[in-house]
Amino acid sequence: MNSKKNIAIEAATDGACSGNPGPGGWGGLIIFEDRSEIEIGGSEQNTTNNRMELTAAIKTLEKLKNFQLKENFKLRTDSKYVIEGYTKWIINWKRNGWKTSAGKSVQNLDLWQKIDHLRIKGLEMEFVKGHSGDKQNERVDLIATSYSKGIPLSNGVKKSLASNNFSKQTAPTKIQKLFSKNELIEKFADKKYFLKSSELSELLGEESNLLVKKHELFEWRNWKLIPKDQQYWIIENKNI
Repeated sequence: MNSKKNIAIEAATDGACSGNPGPGGWGGLIIFEDRSEIEIGGSEQNTTNNRMELTAAIKTLEKLKNFQLKENFKLRTDSKYVIEGYTKWIINWKRNGWKTSAGKSVQNLDLWQKIDHLRIKGLEMEFVKGHSGDKQNERVDLIATSYSKGIPLSNGVKKSLASNNFSKQTAPTKIQKLFSKNELIEKFADKKYFLKSSELSELLGEESNLLVKKHELFEWRNWKLIPKDQQYWIIENKNI
């Protein structure tokens, strides 16, 4: 790809981690004026979700240095941690000698210093709500979560989302829905979010309605569904 002729118009990033800390992955997507694309991604064995979010932004910024960017270029991410740090927190940290306002060392200092060094004039970071149906966010989420689970994706221009014939774009519709559901369940398990019974039933599908109504612990595929306080549920991975 000729960097002088192909103007980058937008980018997206995401990070994922199973266990937090645990195996992690990151993904990035760059879209060009001629509609060509670059997907990048990678993994680490023992990391955190925040480090993967930062790494995704860093690797994408490194790649963007090779291209001309359109005016008001946006790098889109669902990580408020990355956005707030990049746009606000770093200013005070640097003023305090890379210390927090409480005088403590900045967490993930090595990555914050890298991302600060990679700043691109005119580039803006834009927040996008995760799992909201945003096409680009869904793609980088798939890249990141796949790497975190040891399923590396193909990198390059105009590549399909995954190698080994595992492409979200070409997979049967039912498989796409199952994959998306499983990834969303894993996110809830990782964050320990509370779910109402109606929300859990909608998430798992009609076949689990009776089990949810009993409000007793049960297992579904790779997860344990644990009732809490007579009205809520939490999800745990059976392998943890």
